[in-house]
Amino acid sequence: MIDTLWGPQPLLSLQAWVGSAPGWTPVARVLSLLGDTAGALVLFAWVRWRAGRVPGLALVGLFMLTGLVDLALWEFVGLPRPDEPGIVVRDDPAVSSFPSGHTVTSLALFGWLARQGQSPRVVPWGVVPLVMLARLYLGAHYLGDVLAGVLIGLLLLWSHTRLWPVLRRWAERRSFRFWASNGIGMVATMTSGVFLFGGDRRAWQVLGYFGGLVLGLLLSHWLPRDRPATEPHAWRLRELALGFTVLLALVGPAHLGAAPPVQGVLYFLAMLWGAFLFPTLLATWHRLNLAAAPP
Repeated sequence: MIDTLWGPQPLLSLQAWVGSAPGWTPVARVLSLLGDTAGALVLFAWVRWRAGRVPGLALVGLFMLTGLVDLALWEFVGLPRPDEPGIVVRDDPAVSSFPSGHTVTSLALFGWLARQGQSPRVVPWGVVPLVMLARLYLGAHYLGDVLAGVLIGLLLLWSHTRLWPVLRRWAERRSFRFWASNGIGMVATMTSGVFLFGGDRRAWQVLGYFGGLVLGLLLSHWLPRDRPATEPHAWRLRELALGFTVLLALVGPAHLGAAPPVQGVLYFLAMLWGAFLFPTLLATWHRLNLAAAPP
């Protein structure tokens, strides 16, 4: 069993079955984004714009939880990436192979969306297997790594569901100054670490993600609140289309050859757009419409 789960044969069979056509590699890389920082950013924007600030923060908390658990397991296990003869390695992150962080993240986040009614329940059943197959095709993980990612993702989703109400009650009793000082301190610490010790693509993305999130939430404390969801359905669709067009225009170039520091800046701007700029634009537009409406 161990030889099958952490052996080369499943990867060799999958890569031989899919074939070596050059078009499969970019498809697998795009699917991998569903379990990466880019996917977490887009899902946060989806929840933030549709459901409001608090559900968006719940999703961010789950993303942070998956990242911390992944980092701990990578450090503790230290399993080498696949490198056996015959395996074509198209993605080789400089961390342990166990577990598949993309699988953990995609299952936890998309599972949360389904549980909260923010997406159809069938979505995780389609997304997670595609992410798993993409990671195997890219030669980044063994079969056992992605299957373990499923189990860990389920455990984290279960834990977050039970911990979040307690954490929310605790957070609501803290002052704005508490969150401002701790948020700015966290981003400053992350920035110092990236500059002092160097950072790869993912480190810069995470730095931009949380930098934009912290600034956006702090600004949201003073400026217009979310507008009520009273617009016609067609208006809501047009709003979401506009929001995601700008969001993808920022995130897309980050994955088209941009240097890691530039990726961090683009992620910062994308997260600021998702957390503050676009919700504020919608709230302002809603108030202007109300003011212009006849009595």
